[in-house]
Amino acid sequence: MSELDQKIQKIQDYIARFSKEKLHTGDSILFAIIGISFLLAALVALVYSYWDFSSIIWDVHEPGKVAVAIIRFVSDLLLVIIIMEVMGTVIHYLAEHKTSLRPFLNIGIVSATRGILSITAKLSVETLQGQAFVDAMIELIVNVTVILVLGITLKLLSNTFDVGDRKGTPPSPGQS
Repeated sequence: MSELDQKIQKIQDYIARFSKEKLHTGDSILFAIIGISFLLAALVALVYSYWDFSSIIWDVHEPGKVAVAIIRFVSDLLLVIIIMEVMGTVIHYLAEHKTSLRPFLNIGIVSATRGILSITAKLSVETLQGQAFVDAMIELIVNVTVILVLGITLKLLSNTFDVGDRKGTPPSPGQS
């Protein structure tokens, strides 16, 4: 390799290192902004959940609407949990610079649970007939199936990798 080729290679290496550092810094800054945005979204959703629940409860004169208000409140709280799970993946990425499948499986389970709550709330306030009832039952079955499949996947992952170990190394023989 000639001296000129070596100088060119050094320049290319320097540019690559410099670019990598700056892109890594930019990546971290963007993830931090996204994490803060998720935190703000979770706080707004939580405040809204309480406001919506209290406004329904104080204005209710029918017992059936109280049940619907409670189901809506729980569903709203589950939405906050989903937002927090996504924020947790951002925090994990900022700390480890790795992503994990587990939080997304949890998000899927919580989302399917919200779907079940939504269907049961609808069924508790109105009587569905014909195709609307069939559609609601299909949606219910799909959500239950999603919970089962994702739950089994989580179990398989916990058997393969230690649940508390974020790096994905297999657990030691004494751990389960």
